[in-house]
Amino acid sequence: MKKLTLLVALTVLLLTVACSNRSDVKKTIVTGSITVADSIDSSGDYSGIGVTIVKRDSSNAPIDTLFHSLTDQSGNFEGIASFPDRNYYPMIISRNNNDLATLRVILAENDTLRVNAQLPDIQQTLSIDSKEHEAMQTLNRVDRSFQRVGAFIMSGAVPDSQILDETKKWSELYWQVYEAHENTMASYLAAEKTIELLGNWDSEAMLNRIDETLPADYMFSVALRYGKPYIAQSKGFDAASGYLDSLIQISENEEITEFIVRDKIQMYFDSSRIGEAKDLLDSYEQDYADSPSSKKWIRRIRYDLNYLAPGVDAPDFSFVTMEGDTVNNQSLKGSTYIIEISPLANFEYQNDYDRTMVIGEIYKNYGLKIFTIPLDQSEVTVNAFFEERRKAWPVAKLGSFDVQQIIQKFNVVQVPTRILVDKDGVVIRKYERNEFSDVIQGLNRAFSESNSPR
Repeated sequence: MKKLTLLVALTVLLLTVACSNRSDVKKTIVTGSITVADSIDSSGDYSGIGVTIVKRDSSNAPIDTLFHSLTDQSGNFEGIASFPDRNYYPMIISRNNNDLATLRVILAENDTLRVNAQLPDIQQTLSIDSKEHEAMQTLNRVDRSFQRVGAFIMSGAVPDSQILDETKKWSELYWQVYEAHENTMASYLAAEKTIELLGNWDSEAMLNRIDETLPADYMFSVALRYGKPYIAQSKGFDAASGYLDSLIQISENEEITEFIVRDKIQMYFDSSRIGEAKDLLDSYEQDYADSPSSKKWIRRIRYDLNYLAPGVDAPDFSFVTMEGDTVNNQSLKGSTYIIEISPLANFEYQNDYDRTMVIGEIYKNYGLKIFTIPLDQSEVTVNAFFEERRKAWPVAKLGSFDVQQIIQKFNVVQVPTRILVDKDGVVIRKYERNEFSDVIQGLNRAFSESNSPR
């Protein structure tokens, strides 16, 4: 039921806006001292050292300067940073037009960031002090200790009878970080870890912890990741839908509300409630169609609802495999199959490959077929992929299919994209990225009416 791509987008959004007010520009004081070791400069004049904090949304996006200051003769600097959201940002230390080091600092409103260091050994002499950094240091210490305990457990050094007590203890330790450093990035990451651990042994306590953290912005993504699936599994689809409605009602951030509405539409779509999903989409369009990003999402999901929804005939396609066999949707009637669409150079596809092989080995006994349509630009890339891996199913030969037509027909926005089709040529489900648990659920449904493995 979970739509991973939506959840990832929501998590990224909420981590940056968690519990900050939503004015366009936020400000905080940045101050500190950058000096130079006597062995490098014995003049005592430390002026002109640049301290710059920047923001860059992507590798192709322009760099925005959020803060810039030059040190005085004593090496001191101070100024106001203006930034969009609480988050980590790169801080660049420079002298004489040369960048000497890049640090990661957290900017948060109503906080003061203090940075002290000495050239040339910046990393060894660096100190970063702020409410946010203090909280993150506490969380990191707890994380390191928890990882050591986890290593002991994995090695068998902790008796099975003690594992549950250890889990309970660490869920409380993370919660103490949340309570001690309220309204910081670290506090919400700590609360998330508590909730993750509770989900392994006490789901009702997990829900209570989620409720305690709401309506903090970031915790809505945690509610979707842990609360919604538990409610759906234990109480059913309608209860999960009602849970999303309750999240919408308590959200104080319009961006978050919109993403939860999207999640609800996707949940109805994934559960084959297509008519209801279309009605929800119509309402969403009335509320959010003024936003370009919302319009783009509407077009995308509406195409899936019309042409790739469960129960709809799969789109026409045709390609020739690397072995020279022609494959098309008509020739596959009578077989249940998965079409994978992705560059083989894609990191997620490569990570998925072994698990896909396991799925293929298990379900081929029921008649499952798998085909991959690579979106790579070169046969060299495709061939290199299989130099290190066994080619366990047919792969389309580059040039035997129209790339843009495939992308359009299957509405490929995220890769890998997979389409599961039943023996009648009807779509069971479209999957994006690594939704493997959902793939297995779809395969179990597809073969539930079959007899035994072949």
